[in-house]
Amino acid sequence: MFGRVLEIGLITLTSGVTFSATTTAIQTLYLSDDLNFLLTGPISTWRVFALKVFETFLNAALVPVALTLPLLLTVAAYFRAPVWAYPVMVLADLLTFAAPVGLGALLAVLLMRVAPVGRVREVSTALGVLISAGLVYAIRALRPEVLVQRAQDPEKLEALLRQFAGPTSPFLPPSWAAQGIWGAAHGTLAWPLLPLALLTAGLLLGAAALAAHAYQEGWARALDSSRPKLDPRSRPASWGERMLGRLGPGGSLAYKDLRLTLRDPTQWSQLLIVAALAGVYLVSVRAVPVPVPQFRGILGYIQLAFQGFIVAGVAVRLAFPAVSQEGRAYWLLRTAPLSPRQLVLSKFLGVLPVTLVLGLVMGVASALSMALAPTLLLLSVLVSVSNAFVITALGVGLGAAAPRFTADNPSEIGVSPGGLAFMGLSLAYSVLCLLLLARPATASVLRPDLYPGYAALGTPEGVLGLAGLALATGLGTVLSLRLGWTRLDRLE
Repeated sequence: MFGRVLEIGLITLTSGVTFSATTTAIQTLYLSDDLNFLLTGPISTWRVFALKVFETFLNAALVPVALTLPLLLTVAAYFRAPVWAYPVMVLADLLTFAAPVGLGALLAVLLMRVAPVGRVREVSTALGVLISAGLVYAIRALRPEVLVQRAQDPEKLEALLRQFAGPTSPFLPPSWAAQGIWGAAHGTLAWPLLPLALLTAGLLLGAAALAAHAYQEGWARALDSSRPKLDPRSRPASWGERMLGRLGPGGSLAYKDLRLTLRDPTQWSQLLIVAALAGVYLVSVRAVPVPVPQFRGILGYIQLAFQGFIVAGVAVRLAFPAVSQEGRAYWLLRTAPLSPRQLVLSKFLGVLPVTLVLGLVMGVASALSMALAPTLLLLSVLVSVSNAFVITALGVGLGAAAPRFTADNPSEIGVSPGGLAFMGLSLAYSVLCLLLLARPATASVLRPDLYPGYAALGTPEGVLGLAGLALATGLGTVLSLRLGWTRLDRLE
């Protein structure tokens, strides 16, 4: 059974890597600033391509590799695997996530070679959405609620476990990796590692062979694709620009950032992927049968921490690199009558509507789908709002405190040490919100007869919890933003 769980985990993680591999590969292989130096110098094209593919692997798959390696080494230590099993398991882990990166690099080279000039990003975004839709459907097809339903019948439990323990995806590369890792942990070298290695090597070598003939020409087409079309006609300000312009220079800057995000498919396509995953999560939560009301209430409250992690996943793409994406134009902003405080606040106001809407939709939809009590519904709304404010402010503040104006592409910013620290702090804050309101939440779930309606929030524990949440939200937002504009003001 644990081997089957390992297989499902690898399938899920590689699906996430596949989601963003193509767009990340296009961003790294064709739109990096250092390509102007590398491809025009006395360096062979395949060496530059290999360097950029490795950089794509670091941007798209470094976090999943870092998450799975401790688990695999723990499995090997538990089963007392031989010494040779450890490098085999590490190699299998790297090959598992290198395969989708190789596929993304191959598709990126093909797209940049055959796609119409000026429509490369749009075509890659459409392809990414189609791949995402297929993988989301595959994940949803696992139907975890069926497992829960069958497990409630003791007579079918043994047959269910036996069926669950058998591999059900024999043609997927993560299944090959899971079988190879499981065999190595038990001291045997399993044959599925061979097709995994051949597939990964074939994808990488195929992309390299194609790049030898098409990479440099595709890069030249990318330069033509990124060339803006100038329109000399003057246009009046839109209603959004007029509305945000009333907030001063910071509001105008926030509207500019919003327009740039919507114009760049490599940015908003990532949001579509996160939204799709959030939709799958909500559908799965609603489909899982939980017959005991108390357990359903506790589960509905605990899953708010996962929703905060999804909000952080959006913020690491939008909020954390917000200041760094100004690039060399940042020094132009410093010569304008715009203080670092206005700059940081404008970035915060530009990203907050996205995270706030996402958090509220997930919090309210999950609470309604699970038929939670009124107290838990209100707490879901409050925690979602608090997560949106603090996580967005934390992302903008940490990104402004340690900006990377010289990053070759935006994908590098999110996987930097600061981005990983931001994800950790965001998850810690989501857990903190749950701990602050744990007493009134459990009281309303376990004793609904004593605390009907919103009565649990009127108790001393409820009042202290709400006050603590309000204080944490205010201090977390203000201190994070203040850290950002203070450190940014000291930057020379």
